[in-house]
Amino acid sequence: SEADIDKIFQRFYKANQSRTREEGSSGLGLSICKKIIHLHHGEIFVESKSEKGTKFTIKLPKN
Repeated sequence: SEADIDKIFQRFYKANQSRTREEGSSGLGLSICKKIIHLHHGEIFVESKSEKGTKFTIKLPKN
């Protein structure tokens, strides 16, 4: 949700427990993605709109 955007890249953060798979989730995926993107001197942006969904944009340098 829009309220979770500032927290979603934190390690182990899970926005909505009711939407987590039965097998469980570690809450590490977005944190790892952000770290990899930054290691490549890139950026990741997120937009979230209620009832519409969430959009992630990744920008990486060409060189």
